[in-house]
Amino acid sequence: MGEKDTTKEIEAFIDYLVQAGVHCRVDKLESVYHKDIQVFMLDDSDQLTVADKAAFIDRFKRKRNAGELPLNDWTKVHHIATNNNSALVIFSRRNNLSGLERKLRLAIDLIYEDGRWQVIREIIFLEPPSPDSARQN
Repeated sequence: MGEKDTTKEIEAFIDYLVQAGVHCRVDKLESVYHKDIQVFMLDDSDQLTVADKAAFIDRFKRKRNAGELPLNDWTKVHHIATNNNSALVIFSRRNNLSGLERKLRLAIDLIYEDGRWQVIREIIFLEPPSPDSARQN
């Protein structure tokens, strides 16, 4: 597969991942998050939260069970780098997964394993909540 094809495949994967998260589809998240995923979330007060697969998926379960769906699906991909069976994606999101609507800057490492792309590491930087949470960029 050529680099352009791989990039398009990863763009489609990111869209799938975002939509699974937006609708808190735990079944889909189970398949896209690698069994050994590590999630690092750094908030605007320099508080670092580290989660494994079960803990991170529990965040989505709580949102779903509280009826807080769907989440905002605004996404902007800034960069995709591929190298054989791995990739790095840097993108921005806007949602309230952390409890307040805010912009997130993300860097995720992907690995192609078991015939599909999976997130092996996700690093999230939370920006301060905007005074106008309806703003979309």
